[in-house]
Amino acid sequence: MKYKYFILIIVCLLIINIILLIKNFNLSQNINNDYLTSKLISIGSNTTTLEKKIEEKSNDPKYKIKIYYPYTSYNTLNKEIDEKINTYVQQLKDVAVNNKVQLNQYYTIDILYDSYSYQNYISYVFYVSIYTGGAHPNNTIWTITYDTNTDKIITIEDLIEKNNNILNILSMESKNQLKKDKRFLNQDDIINSMLEEGTKPTKDNFKNFAFSNNGLIIFFEQYQVAPYSYGKFEITIPYSKLF
Repeated sequence: MKYKYFILIIVCLLIINIILLIKNFNLSQNINNDYLTSKLISIGSNTTTLEKKIEEKSNDPKYKIKIYYPYTSYNTLNKEIDEKINTYVQQLKDVAVNNKVQLNQYYTIDILYDSYSYQNYISYVFYVSIYTGGAHPNNTIWTITYDTNTDKIITIEDLIEKNNNILNILSMESKNQLKKDKRFLNQDDIINSMLEEGTKPTKDNFKNFAFSNNGLIIFFEQYQVAPYSYGKFEITIPYSKLF
């Protein structure tokens, strides 16, 4: 009798493994043929996703593309990411076509990302570096936060709905934390005015955020609160101060 139960357990485990294999296979088959490589990664404790890579080089017009980004089991989230990535790629190609690139140069776009999770939220932070001539690349940040419970992309407008005073709180907390950064100590009026302007309680100043286990992370664009040479800035604010 015990032997029969043992056989039954083994059969059940085999069936479960087969189902999981089929699910992962179907997920991988949804990838567009444009993407060259992918690998399985984990986001938080409940979400498994694929990392996708675009790598493209053209000599006429001259450009190079290297992009890493996630592909999840959530169609709404994937669509939002795909549309943004495709926009960046097309814009670079258009610029390369319409401008004469020097012989020893390529126009380039590189995109990397970080991932965060908190409860039912998944957040991605994309670091975009675009070079189309000049002293240095143009570096920007964009973020996407997704609520797995409601199948919705969360924006700064949604945070305002939860707390209509949140922009003022974000502004105050940002200024307090950034002023403690040694890069802002003993600065002149121009730098201080950049900090004041970049932390005003406006939607645009706080549109880049991520939900993490430690709190809400705010990401500031380069030139938003300080000159390019000062580097990147981000702060983390405990949820208890926001909601």
